[in-house]
Amino acid sequence: MTTLVRPTPAATKSPPRQLSQLHRRVAARAGFILAALVCWQLTVQSGLLPATSIPTATRTVLTLAKMLTTPEFWRTVEQTATGWGIGLLLCAAIAIPAGLLIGTSQFLTRSTRLVIDFLRTIPAVALTPVLLLILGSTMQMKVLLVVFGACWPLLTSTIDGVRHVDPVAADTVRSLRLPRIDRMLRLVLPTALPFVATGLRISAAIALMLTTAAEYLGSAPGLGKSLGMAQQAGAVDVMFAYLVVAGLLGVGLNVILLYLERRLLPWAPANRETVR
Repeated sequence: MTTLVRPTPAATKSPPRQLSQLHRRVAARAGFILAALVCWQLTVQSGLLPATSIPTATRTVLTLAKMLTTPEFWRTVEQTATGWGIGLLLCAAIAIPAGLLIGTSQFLTRSTRLVIDFLRTIPAVALTPVLLLILGSTMQMKVLLVVFGACWPLLTSTIDGVRHVDPVAADTVRSLRLPRIDRMLRLVLPTALPFVATGLRISAAIALMLTTAAEYLGSAPGLGKSLGMAQQAGAVDVMFAYLVVAGLLGVGLNVILLYLERRLLPWAPANRETVR
């Protein structure tokens, strides 16, 4: 006799239903953005906010549309993206191996805790004058500021991920007398990677803020410098257009990293259930 197993409704979702949920999410977010733009427009037009200091939403959008057609704008975005990318890559190259090493050793965890807590509480922006004196308004100055300020969330998240390894699983793997590299690849890394991904997203956001701050305070080429020049010239529409671009960059980077996390780490607890 052949037994037929019928999947339960909760186990499968039809494509039309998934598509409908996607449409609702997109419509809700688009509606919220539109409502925010309308509130911005009406608030400035009504005089609640001075039009000389804050442009209307339509004026900002039109200014941004004109800027998109100029090569100078894209060169500015490229300079900021380059500083952000190099800084974040260096953060990952330093913080992830260091976090794995520290997290696997009780001695190192206890020994480095005070130093890490001290260094990560230092405002990275406060180092801008020192780096300017040493390196000037250069890409190296931006990158070093990003590395110092953005590596700590990634480092601490990696350490926490290693410390969250199941003790029973660790004892089982240890009893099998597997080499250290096998224990790292088969047990520690799969457990720590979701924490690493979260730390990377936090560090990416901090890195973008520090890149823009270094450009604004240190006159290094990029969005921050262009924003400061627009402020000094009284071009508030250009200034707000650059602010919008910086915000869009941050949102776009977060969306990309979230997408990669869901695709590459399906076993992470946050990815096991349907994302909102």
